[in-house]
Amino acid sequence: MSKKGKPKKNEEQELGPAQSSDSSDTTQPPGDMNDVADPPNRTVLAAIAALRSEVAQIKGDICSSIDARIQTVCTELRGELATTKKEIQTSITALEGNTSSHEKTIKDLERSASLQSDDITALQSQVTRLKSEVDKLVTKCEDLEGRSRRHNIRIIGIPEGAEGFAPRDFVADLLQEVLSLEAKPLIDRAHRTLRRRPDPQEPPRPIVLRLHYYHVLEGILRKAITARQLFYEGKRIQIFPDYPPAVAKRRALFNRARELLRDRPGVKYGLLYPARLLVTFNRTQTSFTDAKKAEEYAEGLFAPKPSTSTNDMESQE
Repeated sequence: MSKKGKPKKNEEQELGPAQSSDSSDTTQPPGDMNDVADPPNRTVLAAIAALRSEVAQIKGDICSSIDARIQTVCTELRGELATTKKEIQTSITALEGNTSSHEKTIKDLERSASLQSDDITALQSQVTRLKSEVDKLVTKCEDLEGRSRRHNIRIIGIPEGAEGFAPRDFVADLLQEVLSLEAKPLIDRAHRTLRRRPDPQEPPRPIVLRLHYYHVLEGILRKAITARQLFYEGKRIQIFPDYPPAVAKRRALFNRARELLRDRPGVKYGLLYPARLLVTFNRTQTSFTDAKKAEEYAEGLFAPKPSTSTNDMESQE
């Protein structure tokens, strides 16, 4: 308060005596102003002080509560972490044991796979060799079966039971009559194919017979091919060589090509044993073992050539 009174004193000194008397009448002493303004300030200061004390107390309570809660959480976390750590260690121990067991198993599997790979390689080589030998044996068996049937022919279309109880005599008379042979052929044996007797609405079983002389068989087949259509009691019959089933299937694949080549001018063809089509055209021989290629050749042999258009002829001129 003394510091605020100094400026007033300096002002009184500067104004002089006349002005000082007037100011003493209108201006109140500093002590009176402080008495009027101090009570509200003191109340505010007291409220502020009380508020600060209350805030400090609240802060202390909050800090104490937070500290207590943190301690509780830390304790719980330590317990949970300890439990989790123990569980993880147990799991890791079990996984390590499983890993060791799996590692041993994998090594055994690798060793076994290596041995099996070697065995498979050896087996593949052996299978390749055996396959080659089996193919050779199959070819030999087909050849032997075909040679054993060289004296056989098949007759298709004879009604069931027409041969009676003496099929050799029946077939000999049939061949002499149908093919106009000078004498009855000598037949070693004759019988129906070995399968069940067909129903009346089903086609009859073929008759297989073995001729004693091969040249007689050639003559019969030659006359059968020349005649083309043979009949017995009004029913058409057919005479074929008796081929093994595998050979017969392979020869049947060339039927389409043979139909295309039949009755073509300047074309001669023949199906050689076991299944090879030999075609002669314009003194050029071509052989086929693939039925598809034979058909393509037969279709293109007499295919119409594209005619030359007028524009092409003018361009050539």
